[in-house]
Amino acid sequence: MNNPRSDESTEPPEVYEHIPWAELAVPPPKKGPWVVYLVAGAIVAVSLGALAARSIDRTPESTPISVAPTSAAPVVTTLPSPAPEGEILTEADLLAVVPGQGEVSAAARAEWFVTDYFSSGGDPAASRAVLDALPDDSRLPATGGSGSASYVEWAATSRIESVGRERFRSTVLFRVLVPGDEGSYVRLPVQAVDVIIEVDAAGGTRVIDLPMPVGVPTGPSASTWADPSSNVPDLIRTAALRIAGSWGAEPALIEGNERQGGWRVVVSVSDGAGVRWPLSVWLTDQGDPAW
Repeated sequence: MNNPRSDESTEPPEVYEHIPWAELAVPPPKKGPWVVYLVAGAIVAVSLGALAARSIDRTPESTPISVAPTSAAPVVTTLPSPAPEGEILTEADLLAVVPGQGEVSAAARAEWFVTDYFSSGGDPAASRAVLDALPDDSRLPATGGSGSASYVEWAATSRIESVGRERFRSTVLFRVLVPGDEGSYVRLPVQAVDVIIEVDAAGGTRVIDLPMPVGVPTGPSASTWADPSSNVPDLIRTAALRIAGSWGAEPALIEGNERQGGWRVVVSVSDGAGVRWPLSVWLTDQGDPAW
């Protein structure tokens, strides 16, 4: 018995006049947003790389420089501090006197005045320099000292203090030479006076009154020199004579006494006129100058 064919019971095959390739092709997947991010990142990376390469090309190669070592200290320049913003400087600020300048000006004027005053031979009213230093129309009394001679050998300020606005009191030490016998001059003992000086903002000075008598300041007490030693070490002797020889000629040792930490040596030295002077030299135990 013959079985019938299976294809005879199925539907006849469908015949196409043309093949629908477009419908048979697999549809492409949809592009997600990550593609856009990837493209943007690539563009940014390329741009940054180009900028970095350009900056490297423009940077000059640094050439090492050899610097010689130096021991000189760096110079530090101090500039004046500017005035705070909004602060207006007054004329008084601009004309302000440097601290201490008033004392210096007053001391100089006091020494000048003392020299002129006591070099007038007892008649300061006849000295034009004295009258110009005092206030206008000042009248100096006659003392009857006219006709004598005097000369101030030196004058120096030993103390100065403020006694009011723009006024200072200067204590001036001075020594006067007066005529002696046979045309010679005699040195009088050192004397002292106080002089009141006024100093203006521009540095000008004016003597306020006549000199005021004061005592010569006394110095502090000091310990008595030790008894001289009969045996001065050769190291100390040699060092003392070497130092004395730098001052004058033919130095000779007179005496020496030991003190705490060294020696005090008295030497005799001749000056350019041949006059010998006793001088002291202070030395350490090693023969070095102590002062």
